[in-house]
Amino acid sequence: MRALRWAGPVLLAVEAVLVVTGRLSLGSAALVFVAVEAALALLVAGQLATGTRRFRRERAGGADREEALAAALRAVLPGPVAAALLHEARTAGSLVLLLRRRRHGVGEGAVPIGYERALRPMAVTLLVLMVVELAVVELAVPWPAVRIALLVVSVYSLLLVAGVAAGNVVRPHVVTATTLRLRSGAWADVGVPLERVTGASVRRRAAPDRTVAVGDGVLTMGVGGGTTVDVTLTGPTELTDGRRAHVVSAVRFAADDPAAAVAAIRAGVAAGPSLSPPSPAG
Repeated sequence: MRALRWAGPVLLAVEAVLVVTGRLSLGSAALVFVAVEAALALLVAGQLATGTRRFRRERAGGADREEALAAALRAVLPGPVAAALLHEARTAGSLVLLLRRRRHGVGEGAVPIGYERALRPMAVTLLVLMVVELAVVELAVPWPAVRIALLVVSVYSLLLVAGVAAGNVVRPHVVTATTLRLRSGAWADVGVPLERVTGASVRRRAAPDRTVAVGDGVLTMGVGGGTTVDVTLTGPTELTDGRRAHVVSAVRFAADDPAAAVAAIRAGVAAGPSLSPPSPAG
């Protein structure tokens, strides 16, 4: 979409050079520009229509708004662009959910497992420092245009950090009737089928400083450089983190209350498929 937005101005500049150098008449340049702009407008309209149809089809198939939006974006945009826009939407949505005191993906009968307690001090510190920065910019920068530009950037950064922090609160790990859903805010979402789980235990381990790390057949989602829960699987199982697939035989993650997390997982495994699936939330 950014390329499409830049296509018109770039074409206009190229045509201006061609007119000035005498290689293209002014009338011909105008006709070419109008024709290309019309084609771009039709292309954008077609993408919007395609994305809208895909969104409605996904919703009709039972997907929630976020899943439908992800499918629609992937249908009309390159993968990296769709992923970036989706992450922005999830971040903004997390802030809205926090203000509404709701959580994403925690339906009726589901058990949420928090993991953000260790991240809270850093998030609060960053937000306080950014508010102070806003005040300093307002008081210390004498040039109105520069001050406004800096304030816009600072406010956007503040909302972005607030959205990321909110995502850790409103997107907890969740145990549903069929799945152990492990998340890291809006960055990662790993669904582990409970039918593949053979055991869960409390165990503190060091973890790489990455959102999702995979090595030696283990998928790790640590917080603050560590994990507190080990989950063993029946065998090599393909799991996806929302970006790529991994084949693993065990999963490790961090939880604020690891004992309660283990109890919830064991209860879900023991209940088996007899529980009715929870209704979607968020």
